[in-house]
Amino acid sequence: MFKKLIIYLGLVLFLFSCGKVIDKGNFHLNKSSSYVILPFINYTDTPLAGYRVASIFGALLKANGFKVNNKPLLNISNIYSLDKISKEDIDKYVQQYRSKVRYIITGAVNEFSYKIGIDSEPAVSVSIYLIDAKTGQIINAATLSADGSSYDSLSTLTQSLLRKVITNG
Repeated sequence: MFKKLIIYLGLVLFLFSCGKVIDKGNFHLNKSSSYVILPFINYTDTPLAGYRVASIFGALLKANGFKVNNKPLLNISNIYSLDKISKEDIDKYVQQYRSKVRYIITGAVNEFSYKIGIDSEPAVSVSIYLIDAKTGQIINAATLSADGSSYDSLSTLTQSLLRKVITNG
């Protein structure tokens, strides 16, 4: 009996150690609207994490039938100089795309790395902002965080999290 209890507790601890936290409130994207994806601000030590997350999010939206303009992500002449994109850069993009799309999507990458240790599990934390292109105001936001198993990659963990926003699941 004691042996079964130990095995059961071990299994429960294992399942709870691989957690996801998704707080998206009423964040909803409409397929009939048009969007532009801007680079995400990178608050991590991982180079280009903001561009990587924005690129994944833009591709997922496009693959799921959304009208997405990815030009700000694709037309970058010197991507390394823009790794630390600022609030002013985001404001400049908002002004530039204000008349071309209905919504602007940007965000921040708060964590995008592998935990140090034997298994090196990936950990991702992303904030997403939905901006009304006409007013420039943030009208909705979502926060996503997860850590994966040693068999996951940062990209697959990020895709899994971002897919929850797209599918409202």
